Amino acid sequence: MTQLPDGSGWSVTASSNGCTLTWNVDKNATTLFGSSVPSCGSADATTPIQFRPVIFWFFTYQPSAAGSATFCWPTISLWDVAVEVDLATGNLTKVTPIQPFSQSYSNFSSLSANVTGEPLNGRAYNGIEFGIADPNRFILARRNATQLQMPAAVFQSAQNSPEGVIAVFATNRFTQLATEVYTTYLKLIAKTVYFLPSSEPMTVRVTSSRKRLFLSNWAVHLLSAAMFLLAITATLLHRFHWLDRQSLRLAHEPGTIASAMTIGAQTNIASLLDGQQREEDIMKVLRDKKFRINPRTMKIVMEGEVGYDEAHSADPRRTVFGNLVSRRLSGRMSRNFSAAAKTP
Repeated sequence: MTQLPDGSGWSVTASSNGCTLTWNVDKNATTLFGSSVPSCGSADATTPIQFRPVIFWFFTYQPSAAGSATFCWPTISLWDVAVEVDLATGNLTKVTPIQPFSQSYSNFSSLSANVTGEPLNGRAYNGIEFGIADPNRFILARRNATQLQMPAAVFQSAQNSPEGVIAVFATNRFTQLATEVYTTYLKLIAKTVYFLPSSEPMTVRVTSSRKRLFLSNWAVHLLSAAMFLLAITATLLHRFHWLDRQSLRLAHEPGTIASAMTIGAQTNIASLLDGQQREEDIMKVLRDKKFRINPRTMKIVMEGEVGYDEAHSADPRRTVFGNLVSRRLSGRMSRNFSAAAKTP
């Protein structure tokens, strides 16, 4: 890279594998880029311009004059592959290489002449030059646009990178970015350029997948009915249990130390358990003893103590419906007695 004698710009020369390209850059912009086909000496006489390598060059004046050039040699190879296609969406989901393509025994070998024979002879188009003898102005415009858009896409990728354009120049990452962009471009045009429609028979293996989750009408209705009955039963049980425990007024959450101290402190049971640490000693002390919670004092009382009879439990032989009826009757009788007491 040398500066022009008049100081108006720089002359940059890049070479690789016998191919050379020289271009001049001016100071009309801070960063410049472009693409072209380099000169490869005697190989140019036998290789048409559309099959020659491509060079992507970039130049910047910030923070100082620096240039970068990437040589690309597009190639094409034929393989026998297994292809998976989603028939519902028409998308190509997987391509598995099997073996290199052989003109002797591979399938569709009769249709490979457009790639293995004239005019390609196994070579790949570079996509930058078209090699048309007498191109019209539309072909020339498309060629010029391609030669500008390709390096512009690489430069935009450098701008969007985390390190930025300056760091890309410093680390020479333009080669990686140019390879990614140029390879993607060649893949997009390969279907139109190299592939031909064919009606020959081919081996197809069709597989279908079903959803593992399925709903049966009978199962859904039975499960819904069972859940409905479960909800009703749980509601009734909660109601009956609430009636049984409504006289129990715990000052603290059960299971806490505060609750245990409130219920058991200053009672005979506390004296019995004083000094007993082992499980067998506790079981020996409490064996054959009965306890209740006095609803008035909320203290644990033992059988034979004052308040034990007051803290009577419901008869376990009575059903929950009987308990519910007795509670309703007692409530009605208490209301009737209260009304009678108020009557003069």
